[in-house]
Amino acid sequence: MAFLLIDLSLSGVHCTCSLQVLNLGDNHLETIPAEMGALVNLTTLNLACNHLRSLPPTLIKLHQLRSLSLHNNRLSTLPPEIVSINLVELSLRNNPLVIRFVQDLTYQVPSLLELAGRTIKLKKLPVRKEALPPTLHQYLQSAHECVNPRCKG
Repeated sequence: MAFLLIDLSLSGVHCTCSLQVLNLGDNHLETIPAEMGALVNLTTLNLACNHLRSLPPTLIKLHQLRSLSLHNNRLSTLPPEIVSINLVELSLRNNPLVIRFVQDLTYQVPSLLELAGRTIKLKKLPVRKEALPPTLHQYLQSAHECVNPRCKG
């Protein structure tokens, strides 16, 4: 049986084992010590449901890590080094980082008139006034840029 001594009050992690799973979820932690990167045999790390605002870049040393749970924290960024970890599972839901990302994805749905006009313009279809409904023809005549500010068209 392996034992782990974690002294978070002194910001130190001391391990004399080959710990593979560590659950520190739901502990009201505000920081994770840089020494966490010394737990090189970790395959699963649960830091969910805490008050974390950042992660130490030393997590890059956790080459065996496959599952990282970070949901329900206060993370607004991740260390760029995290992409070099070969994770199979990464849970980030309910963090400002994800909330902001999802909000940026929301957009106004284009109207059928806009979609028809966009199709004609993008496909460079020939336009004959008598072949189009009057509203579409007027729309095409007045359009100099997309009416949806997020369509970039």
